[in-house]
Amino acid sequence: MTTRLLLALDEHWPAEPACPWVLLGPDGQPTAEGHSEPRHWPAAAEVEVVLTGAQCLWLEVPLPGAARRDLPRLIAYALEDRLLKDPDTQHLTVSHRRPAGDGERDLVGVLVIARERLRSLLAQLAALGRSPRRVVAAVQTAPAGPEGWHLAVAGPDAVLRSAVTTGVALDADLLIPLLAQQAATARAANQAPDALLVHLAPGSSGPDTAALARETGLPVSVAEPYRWWAGADRHAASLLHGEFASREQGAAWLTRLRPAALLAAAALGVWLLANVGEVLWLRHSLDGVQTRIARVYATTFPNTPVVAPAAQMRQQLNQERARHSLLRDDDALALLAQAADALGTDALDGVAALRYEDGRLDLSLQGPAAARAPALGGLLAARGLLADVRRDGNATHLVLRRESLQ
Repeated sequence: MTTRLLLALDEHWPAEPACPWVLLGPDGQPTAEGHSEPRHWPAAAEVEVVLTGAQCLWLEVPLPGAARRDLPRLIAYALEDRLLKDPDTQHLTVSHRRPAGDGERDLVGVLVIARERLRSLLAQLAALGRSPRRVVAAVQTAPAGPEGWHLAVAGPDAVLRSAVTTGVALDADLLIPLLAQQAATARAANQAPDALLVHLAPGSSGPDTAALARETGLPVSVAEPYRWWAGADRHAASLLHGEFASREQGAAWLTRLRPAALLAAAALGVWLLANVGEVLWLRHSLDGVQTRIARVYATTFPNTPVVAPAAQMRQQLNQERARHSLLRDDDALALLAQAADALGTDALDGVAALRYEDGRLDLSLQGPAAARAPALGGLLAARGLLADVRRDGNATHLVLRRESLQ
């Protein structure tokens, strides 16, 4: 791990530039702490920001099951009646998701901050050379637990955590009446806590615990001190995502993906080499076959120049067949047999008329055979035939001929 500088920024920053900060060492423990302007902040490898006060609102909204891509739209729609401003002007961050209990919906926690406020903060920090890797909200990082309500007080700011999935910022000057109202509401809903635990930041003066217990009707006790930086761990939801995602995060993802990318590149290189080798081997084999054919033809017909051995041998074979009154492979019956074999069952009642002249067979097709004719070119070419499909009015013609010697 590296050193981290955590900054506690309230709603008055940077108009009031001084803020609390703490420097954490590689072991995650504080090595220095203070309250000063940016020019006195210590150097650190990483910067993280905790937004205090009411800059962030933390809400839970019920949502039906939906695809991940539809979640932002559904959250914005669910928040319309709970925000003073248009949800489109707010930056929304999902903090958690838990069952609502009705079996059909989930409760989704959403951190809400004005988009312009977050943009302004990041621009000012970038100008100071302190661009943060993470930005979290104090309403989520303040102490919380199942043993009751937790109240964290740091100077003029306070955070009430009534559960581990909820938090609300309160004005420290109005704590007692606000908490009394919260307690009355919870008691009416039969959800009153067993106790109220107060966490005070060092140097902060908290509310009168006796008056707080009297007004809220809850047992009040002072718990461990509130260290605002202690809860800003990796489990808190960072606001830096989407349009606010930091370049460092992107670089970190690239660094994590680099071994996999190198492995994929190596596998692709091996695959390309194997394919190139196979192509070269097949070409070598083809050259060997062609050389052998040419040698056999030259031996069989010593006084004939070698041009296209396979075609020349077929031509010689046809001449010998004709001399012995046998069927040539470019005769009408031979071409018709090849066409029938290619057409398969569609050839039955599929040939309306035929015409043969000078080694060309013209078939007039009908029905399924006519519909299949355009797909026969490749099949017939593999058999050494040239096929041409043309239409003459409503008739479909398939013209076949044997490949000639070039």
